[in-house]
Amino acid sequence: MIHAVLGELIHVGPHQVVVRTSSGLELELLVSAQAASKLSNLQGEAKRQVRLLSWLQHKDDSMTLYGFTDEEERILFSELIKVTGIGPRQALKILGAVQVRAFVKALDDNDIGYLSSIPGIGPKTSQKIILALRDTIVLDRPVIKQGKGDIKDRRYEDLIAALVDMGYDKRQVVSVIGKLLEEHGKLLEHKRQQEVEEFLFRQAIIQLG
Repeated sequence: MIHAVLGELIHVGPHQVVVRTSSGLELELLVSAQAASKLSNLQGEAKRQVRLLSWLQHKDDSMTLYGFTDEEERILFSELIKVTGIGPRQALKILGAVQVRAFVKALDDNDIGYLSSIPGIGPKTSQKIILALRDTIVLDRPVIKQGKGDIKDRRYEDLIAALVDMGYDKRQVVSVIGKLLEEHGKLLEHKRQQEVEEFLFRQAIIQLG
């Protein structure tokens, strides 16, 4: 998997950008209209040192790289393409027309009117999206209390995914993992990642019931 692309932004089109990496390789990434607009406004050092999160579509006869300006955009994209009938290009069109958190709220509120107002999504598709994704998209990660600030930890995504695959609600899983990390921080700080995940898995099962 190509997690991200780093380099100089040398072209921005309505729906695609080209990034030249430090090795001289130029990569074209398809992006949402909102992402293209945001990237077109970059200047100076920000334009020379751009970082785009990515998702690679690999077919028998082609490879297409999709780019995202932040993790929330990529999360929504990856969930949308799981819905029957919605491909990567339509998912990009949706991203270009919405604010990610407003879209997720509409899902959770069963707001068919909002979803149907998005170009290319009618009432039937809206219902399909809600049935597939309602209460499943979690944009906030487990939070660890550390000093005066909070850290949103990315190391436990596989653990969260495993618990969700077992049938647990993703929001509850994220909340429980965050609380366990906070409560047992001192106990876990010198343990290997595998040991930490095994401990969290066992404790989460108990608390999730």
